[in-house]
Amino acid sequence: MDKLKRKYRRCLLACCILLFMQFLALSLFAQKLSTSVDRKDILIGEPIQYNINFTFPSSDYQVLFNIPDSIPHFYLVNKSKSDSVEMGNYLVRQKIILTSFDSGKWSIPSFPVRLQKGTSVYSLNTDPVLINVRYSPEDTTGLYDIKPPITVFVVENSWLIIAASILTLLVLVYLIWQYINRRKKREKPLFDSPKSAYREALAALEELEKKFDGDPCMVKSYHAGLSDILKRYVSRMQQTNMMTRTTGDLLMEFKENKFHAETLTVLAAVLRQNDAVKFAKYIPPVQESKNALQQLKKLVGSLQQFYQTQNRQV
Repeated sequence: MDKLKRKYRRCLLACCILLFMQFLALSLFAQKLSTSVDRKDILIGEPIQYNINFTFPSSDYQVLFNIPDSIPHFYLVNKSKSDSVEMGNYLVRQKIILTSFDSGKWSIPSFPVRLQKGTSVYSLNTDPVLINVRYSPEDTTGLYDIKPPITVFVVENSWLIIAASILTLLVLVYLIWQYINRRKKREKPLFDSPKSAYREALAALEELEKKFDGDPCMVKSYHAGLSDILKRYVSRMQQTNMMTRTTGDLLMEFKENKFHAETLTVLAAVLRQNDAVKFAKYIPPVQESKNALQQLKKLVGSLQQFYQTQNRQV
């Protein structure tokens, strides 16, 4: 029983010694922890610089500042990162910029600061600081004289607006007139069509071939259509209206353009056969009429090659 009492007394003594050492260490560190503000009396909205400084004999200590984001009656404007400086001792400091929009006397509360060295951790608190927040002082110097009225000079510029409007309208009318005039003068391509002259001629020949069934009543319109398709094709390629030209005129035109002799021979045969049907009321056999259409197809293909060659040379 006595042994247990002695052990109990030793443990109690050890705890007391540890608590005393802890208190002594906190007292020493508390002496090295300081807080300050650049002003204690501010107007509403003015900034306050709140400084926390911690001094150590060496850099073996690690300091953690626990600054809350929200402080009653104050707004946190900026919080700089803690930095350290060696000036004989090791100095760790934290700068905080605060402001307040509530008039009155308010206390910046104490903040917990953790200090760690190895496995030992200590916790300290900064001192609270009382701040007086007030409105700007009222001007009580007395009444002021009434200032005389200021003469305002009004510049009459309505005529400028009217002149600018008339000038703008005239310019618009001129531009519209120029556009319409140029559009009227613009020459449209002869026999304008979304298809090329070659594609249009082939499509017309195929359509004429489908409609022709050998009926003698259709022979005249059939051969007249062959001549018209050829003339329209040549007119578009040469950009010259040849719809009213006679067979002799067409052959003379082709000869002057130096078409191949074989092409001229086929062209003359087809055109003369069409003239014979149209003017001499000649009724050729059905197969001969169909052969004329096929010959005209080949003739258009030869003419297309000729025109393409001429365009490349140009």
